[in-house]
Amino acid sequence: MAPLTDEDYHSILTTELPSPSDPILQKYLSSRTALIKEEYKQRSVTERQNKADSSFRQALSPIAKAACRIVDRIRDEEHHHVTTTTLTPDAMTKPKSWQIIQRLPKGGLLRAQMDALALANVDHLITLALETPGMCLSSSNANLATAEATGDTTRRVEIRFRKNNQKSEQSIWSSDYESGTFVPLTNAADDYPEGGRSGFSKWLKARCGVVSRSDDSITTTTPQTEKTESFSSAEGRADSRLLRGMLYYEPIFRKFLRHLLVQLMEDGLSWSELRLTFPLDYYRTGSESPESDSDQLFVVIGQEAASYCRQATTTPDDLGQRPPFWGLRIIWSTTPNQDQRSIIEDADSCIAAKMIWSDLVAGYDLADTDALGRSLTDMLPELFWFRKQCALEEVEIPFFLDAGGGIDGAGECNLFDALLLGTRRLGNAPSLYRHPRMMEAVKDKRILVESCLVPGKGDISNHPLLALIAQGVPCALSLGDAKEHAGEGAGLGMTNQFWTALHAWESLGLAGIGSLAENSVRWAAFEDQPPESWIRDIRAASVGSGLKAKRLKEWAVEWERFCLWIVTEYGDDYGEGGDGDGDGDVTASAN
Repeated sequence: MAPLTDEDYHSILTTELPSPSDPILQKYLSSRTALIKEEYKQRSVTERQNKADSSFRQALSPIAKAACRIVDRIRDEEHHHVTTTTLTPDAMTKPKSWQIIQRLPKGGLLRAQMDALALANVDHLITLALETPGMCLSSSNANLATAEATGDTTRRVEIRFRKNNQKSEQSIWSSDYESGTFVPLTNAADDYPEGGRSGFSKWLKARCGVVSRSDDSITTTTPQTEKTESFSSAEGRADSRLLRGMLYYEPIFRKFLRHLLVQLMEDGLSWSELRLTFPLDYYRTGSESPESDSDQLFVVIGQEAASYCRQATTTPDDLGQRPPFWGLRIIWSTTPNQDQRSIIEDADSCIAAKMIWSDLVAGYDLADTDALGRSLTDMLPELFWFRKQCALEEVEIPFFLDAGGGIDGAGECNLFDALLLGTRRLGNAPSLYRHPRMMEAVKDKRILVESCLVPGKGDISNHPLLALIAQGVPCALSLGDAKEHAGEGAGLGMTNQFWTALHAWESLGLAGIGSLAENSVRWAAFEDQPPESWIRDIRAASVGSGLKAKRLKEWAVEWERFCLWIVTEYGDDYGEGGDGDGDGDVTASAN
């Protein structure tokens, strides 16, 4: 067929091509809108819908529905100016939607590795280390006198507390430095050859895996690779040792934990379940030798959590912005790339800690089994032993396992084991959406998927989170165990997660992310529960009679207060002129 002539094309355009106002297109668009609304109601190809998603939407109050419409309009307006693949802290503080998501009551932080949180707040951690008397730096195998040496990540560099600095006059950056000598950290910072303390902080952050760019955005990498990895990985171990030398010295750990709790609560989080990866060396104040067990570590965690709880409940909340503080618990995470004996010893230490600190130890995890290449199947002997010992000691330590990731789907088989082992939540599980039967099993067993979004890593709209929600799989957002949030600050990381989800998927909206936040409360391990009562309380949700129901009711109050604030703050500008669906409700609700 010959190409259209200009005359033929003009004739089609003016006489044959329907315009948007033609009845035939209007009828089609009406049908399309009805179909989309029906899809949003169902949100699943089965009759068993995700009660934490569809039911949440159906139960929205008039004021919450009005807030959702307002946020939709704000988001649509911002789509012309902001994308989810070009995020920097400066850019994210400007949009109205960012300010709104900062105020969102986010419920609980269910998956956050303590070392990853330290890296997210690495500037604050370095400041604490420089302010703490006795902190020293050493290089065990050579001096750092040249630019090549300072950038060589194979050179073992450590930060530790030392009582006496006999050779404090030495400079680690000079050629006459004696290997293994500890020099005061402040001296090392002041003497850094490329910019003094400012340059030293940049160098130390780079050794911990953070690269600062001139535009103030933060990119996280390992020293030699762009591959995402966790702190327990072999390549990241050197960075972890340096970071942990600062973090797990008691005076620094106390101050950092206080800072973290304030930051998390200011970001709208009421509850945290922090993962500590063992084995770790914890040093008491003034001690150069690590503790032989975790007892003193849990003493400090318990003291600081209780102290902050008292402070949070007695300090007036004049602005009405702060959510209630419910506390924190610890999930004991074991590094699986150890020999069998070491893993058993660590698991036994977990049980011992649980027997003393029952209120603090919430569960057990294996750190990054997918990335480290050792499957849960390989770990079955140790895991079955662990469960038997828990039964003998009459302690409840449930599994909260990571599965379904890894390179080339190598961790997908872990999904089967995680479910059979009775995990109560699944970390990330990026391959789960490819397994229909597994998704059905996850729904049947009331297992939550802890999903971590990584802004800036490709097209976030292709993330499997929305596919899981559409299939009725309960999900919540988390920071995960990886280093993508280095330098962001813990609070910024979670606001980033929710804000990214809001902008990545139009169908999610404020109601969708509200459901994700509610799920983090519904699946939180507030107290020890055997499997039967755990499932019962998840099913009952806020109509139950236990602690979980109480927390869900408290969160619902915060959610309504948040929605009222949106309508009050933005209703005049965004409550009218939208799609005409319920604008009058906005005005009535605001009044």
